[in-house]
Amino acid sequence: MKLHIFQSDKGDCLLLEGAEDGRVLCDGGMSSSMKNSVREELSKLRKQGAKLDYVYVSHIDQDHISGVLQLLEDELEWRLFDYHTANGTPIREPKVPRPPEIGGIWHNAFRDQVGDNSGDIENLLAAAAPALLATSAPQLVDLGEAMQQIAVSIPEAIKVSRYASAELLNIPVNKLPRSREKPKLLMYREGQKSFKVGSLRFTIVGPTEAELEALRTGWNNFLRDVDNRKRLSDLRAEIKRKVDAFGQDAFNLRDWNGVEDFKGVTTPNIASLMFMVEEGGKRLLLTGDSQQDIILKGLELAGFLDQGYCHVNVLKVQHHGSEHNVDEAFCRKVSADHYVFCGNGSSGNPERSVIQQIYDSRLGPLNKRALAPEAEDKPFTFWFSTTSDTLIEGSDEYETFTAVEDLVTSLQGQSGGLLSLAFNKDARIELEV
Repeated sequence: MKLHIFQSDKGDCLLLEGAEDGRVLCDGGMSSSMKNSVREELSKLRKQGAKLDYVYVSHIDQDHISGVLQLLEDELEWRLFDYHTANGTPIREPKVPRPPEIGGIWHNAFRDQVGDNSGDIENLLAAAAPALLATSAPQLVDLGEAMQQIAVSIPEAIKVSRYASAELLNIPVNKLPRSREKPKLLMYREGQKSFKVGSLRFTIVGPTEAELEALRTGWNNFLRDVDNRKRLSDLRAEIKRKVDAFGQDAFNLRDWNGVEDFKGVTTPNIASLMFMVEEGGKRLLLTGDSQQDIILKGLELAGFLDQGYCHVNVLKVQHHGSEHNVDEAFCRKVSADHYVFCGNGSSGNPERSVIQQIYDSRLGPLNKRALAPEAEDKPFTFWFSTTSDTLIEGSDEYETFTAVEDLVTSLQGQSGGLLSLAFNKDARIELEV
């Protein structure tokens, strides 16, 4: 398998490719990085006659979902162009590269996340559809059709689900390969089966019902709040203006609408959708922004911690390497040949203390070493989604990232040749597993 690590600003954006087919875009980073770095690369897939089998959105944070929204907006622009061309009313061809075909989206944003309050957002989206489609394809608008996919997230997430709906881009949400079941929330379930995308086998390791229940509680609190109801009303008006330049002023997720943080990590983050991906004896762990205890619980439930540890070929380090999401116990129990850090120094991430903990789990004191025999005195690599050369000199992000570069360069010198470093200096960098 191959993992393409894109420039993604402060977020995550990865393309996973199987050796024998199967492509999944893992999060979309920020809309700015999608515009500046990613969409041109993804458009090459369409030119090659290839598609994205799935787009996976780990959770609702803007630095994971807004790039996906941008990708869908680009495709909608091309669909409108196609419609007008086919009907003899041509409009200007879009200036943006056309995205590849998207087979489906994995994103936990269904109406049953909010129960009785789901009608508020359903009404909002139903009212927006005619205005959005009136000049292009009104026959697609069927307000009587029951909505199978409904957003319950920040404005970007609401629009992602809306764009994917049957009335617009008609991209299935949370429908797994070859499954005949009605789409439902993706989470770990006892007795669950893994599924394949091409030659890639996916196993859900999180979230569990407990994390989703906390998220549901937060959304119900959100919808009961008068100010947030007004924001939803404003969003409807904005969609009527075609959503082209919707502001990036997202809701504050740090205090998740009356639901306390889990050990310093917000509820939306611990509800991250996580997968273990396997192919030909190789393993890759996708963690979103989840918290270390939640990840370990999911790995144990899914049977990946039976020996008390788990070694993978690739670990996407959770939450950009935040100190709230990684600790010494996690580093000892979960080790990897390749550690992937996504982020550009924003909010201090990746944190140097986390990098040091991971290094110590490989070459530090014996009481800090990883438990897996596969990690003992073996080579390993730190991968970074960017470099300080891409950042504004003197900015907080630049200062953080140069300090990270100094640290890992020093650690590499101490490693006796066991630690390698890889920085993304272009639009993407490729990790072949």
